[in-house]
Amino acid sequence: MTKKKTFSADYALLRHKAEEHLKVRQENNLAFSSSPEEMQRIIHELSVYQIELEMQQDELLQARAELEESLDCYTELYDFAPLGYLTLDRMGTIRQLNLTASKLLGINRSALKGDRFGRFIATEELPVFNALLLKVFSTRDHAFCEVLLQSDRASSSTADLVSSNADVLHNRTLRLDAVTSNDGQECQVVLLDISMQKQVERENKALLDRLIQARRKESVGESAGSDFHNFNHQLLDKVIHSRIRFAVLSFLFTVDQASFVEIKKQVVTTDGNLSVHTRMLESAGYISCDKNVKERKLQTIYRITEKGHDALKCYKERLRAFLSI
Repeated sequence: MTKKKTFSADYALLRHKAEEHLKVRQENNLAFSSSPEEMQRIIHELSVYQIELEMQQDELLQARAELEESLDCYTELYDFAPLGYLTLDRMGTIRQLNLTASKLLGINRSALKGDRFGRFIATEELPVFNALLLKVFSTRDHAFCEVLLQSDRASSSTADLVSSNADVLHNRTLRLDAVTSNDGQECQVVLLDISMQKQVERENKALLDRLIQARRKESVGESAGSDFHNFNHQLLDKVIHSRIRFAVLSFLFTVDQASFVEIKKQVVTTDGNLSVHTRMLESAGYISCDKNVKERKLQTIYRITEKGHDALKCYKERLRAFLSI
């Protein structure tokens, strides 16, 4: 109803301006011919012009409908995207956000607009977030960081997801990827919850420490043999213990480096699956990822890190112990 009233008001104003222009033209053209032939010609031209205007109006209305449909589609994609999206100003104030971001922060979206995003970050992590804002606005280049949220900001949806692991709930970690807008006054931030990945990293580190201690005990002849040859499944590296991740890490173990396409060909999987698993390996620090341009095409290059090299060797040793070989 509001759109119709606005459109009618604009049309009335436009008609009033047109009548004023016509009046001025008639006053300036005192020698206006009023012969029947001339009047007939003018009426014909006005009729044609009226039809042209009606056709243009139909085209504009159609274009407007298409734009509104595109806007609705974009809004739906923005709101229900699997990642959180934020728009921040130079002071870190939230200007826009989608539903996923509000769920991550555990507060209704309408209450978050105009609030400072730094209020939801753990106090000891605020310098990291402030450094991100300073870098992205000063260099106008892509920047990212990882920050801990305040422990009381855990959303109910995340609490349900990790209810069996309280440590994850109290160590909510978000990865922030930020880039400035075209005018340089705001930045768009992508929020990714990496709490589970961080928990896996901590568990793997503890596991590696235990394995190193066990191997040291074994080397000095202490009674670590029975502990080393147990069949506790928790001793297996959770990051590597996956068909695709194990295949990717094993392939990178044998080569100096490999592109995304080469790994996909060797592992025989889809782009989506490979992206997810390489991201988990990268988050665990087992592989590194570099992007460069080759023959005008962006190419992603992966390499196994020293940490990934050691983790794979420990994983293989644990499998040998399980198999008694």
